[in-house]
Amino acid sequence: MRQLTISLLFLILIISISCTKSNDEFSGSSLGNIWKNNPPQILTADEVQMEIQEKIKRLNKFLITHQLDGILLTQVRNFYWITAGTANNQIVLNKDVGAASLLLMKDGTKYVICNTIEAGRLMDEGLKDLGYELKIYNWFEANPTKDVRGKIIKQIAGDGRIGSDINFPGTVNIAGKFKQIRYSLTDTEIKRYRWLGEQVTEAVSDVCYALKPGMDEYQIESITAGELRSRGILSTVLLIGVDERIYKYRHALPGGAKLKKYAMINVVAEKWGMPIAVTRFVHFGPLPEDLELKIKRTAWVNAKYQEATVPGKSCAAIFDECRSWYAKAGVPEEWRKHHQGGAIGYDDRDYVIYPGIEDVVQDKQAFAWNPTITGAKVEDTIIAFEDHIEVITQSGDWPMIIVDLDGKTYPQPGILIRDPQTGNIIPQEKIIVSETK
Repeated sequence: MRQLTISLLFLILIISISCTKSNDEFSGSSLGNIWKNNPPQILTADEVQMEIQEKIKRLNKFLITHQLDGILLTQVRNFYWITAGTANNQIVLNKDVGAASLLLMKDGTKYVICNTIEAGRLMDEGLKDLGYELKIYNWFEANPTKDVRGKIIKQIAGDGRIGSDINFPGTVNIAGKFKQIRYSLTDTEIKRYRWLGEQVTEAVSDVCYALKPGMDEYQIESITAGELRSRGILSTVLLIGVDERIYKYRHALPGGAKLKKYAMINVVAEKWGMPIAVTRFVHFGPLPEDLELKIKRTAWVNAKYQEATVPGKSCAAIFDECRSWYAKAGVPEEWRKHHQGGAIGYDDRDYVIYPGIEDVVQDKQAFAWNPTITGAKVEDTIIAFEDHIEVITQSGDWPMIIVDLDGKTYPQPGILIRDPQTGNIIPQEKIIVSETK
């Protein structure tokens, strides 16, 4: 009898523990720890309206310049842009052509053209309040043999000339010209971008603090994607390399190699259609002398890029100068081995600089330069102002290389050094670079 009683008590205890675990899992207590509880939008309603009004002014000027009666915006980035990040038409995450279009006419009327699948969500969750009128069609009425969207535009615009950011029935493709009006950020866009830069940098830093020797690149990729997604941010570029693969490949897509000493986390990640680019490195144990020299020289080159990013300056001139910077750094051919980055803001790179490029740096335009010297890279996202640049991916507790250019300092991210046994951060003395050697 005693044995039976003990057995029953033990069984009740097991059932009790099992039920408790089940309830915890059901309540999501373990999963709830993943989400960082970040806000979906950080602007007030008045700020949203102010930003949209500024963009409508730019858009109307564009219509006049290009002799258009209206413009149709379907690219995800332009959809986000014109709605101040409050409306999203992206259903397929690897496509930039959204599932709905916004038609903005010169007379001030605004329409959303979409199928029955998207209509309710888009109108209920923002576009109705922004003053858009719904023009709806059945999902099966836009296909290669029949596309009623052109007819809808004709009904609205008549014989008017309509520009579009994609190839679309009854419109003129002006995508390349239109993207230029996005380059100069509004004050409220900068507010969002600063917040986003801080969040992306924090996520990448957290990964670097969490890495352990023996992890493979796929595991590191998963951790990185999770840190970003837990903040409501989507990674669009995820380059994870360790040890020898960092030296062999400029674009080190995860390949499964296991971390021994050296790891690179290189991301482009976005929210509200606005991407942030940042790269960080972590090394277990003291830096080899050649790697220390390379990161210092790369930091110097990136500081020269930042110094040169002045509104009104020709991007072609910046490219011409960059070759001399690499030569002064003692690595005259390294610029050939990877693109140098360029403008960012509403695309992973709105453009990458090249010989003869016609673009000019604009006030309040974002840039992400990414100079590399084999095995080392420096990449941050900055905003160019008339009298200074602002690094929006700078992390306060990260080891920095302070580059002094004629008395003006440009802090650059160094390499985080950790103890290979304990994982503890190894403090580094402040590094000041005023020359390339």
